[in-house]
Amino acid sequence: MSDRTAWASLSPGRSRVWHRIRVASGFIVVILVFVSILFISKHRHGEHLEQNWKCATATIEDVRVREIEQVSSARGGVVLYEVSILAKYASGGTDHRQWIIVEQPPVTLAEVELETFRWKGQQCVVRWELSEPDQMIAEVS
Repeated sequence: MSDRTAWASLSPGRSRVWHRIRVASGFIVVILVFVSILFISKHRHGEHLEQNWKCATATIEDVRVREIEQVSSARGGVVLYEVSILAKYASGGTDHRQWIIVEQPPVTLAEVELETFRWKGQQCVVRWELSEPDQMIAEVS
């Protein structure tokens, strides 16, 4: 086999294997770009929270619910509830007690009973934006 024929058999333009490698490399590059954009946006969001939001650890003293809507279907209806917690927390050297709506989708009565049982006496994190201290968010796990 001459040098020319050997080079032609190894050249990337003539083989389907090389084409597949280029396509796979392109997919890998696209995935890496997507993951890095996602990482950067999460990092910026975390920085925004640290700079513009204040947080405190709170103890859940009580849980209450409020009916917000009734979803009806042909076989029966489901009532959905909004859950609020009475949070006790310290901020700026002062103790506070405040009812805070839990940021979650509306829940059914069975879920409300489970959350009430689980959450009383537990700790959670409450956050508020420095520009709007009355608009609090409770992060309950």
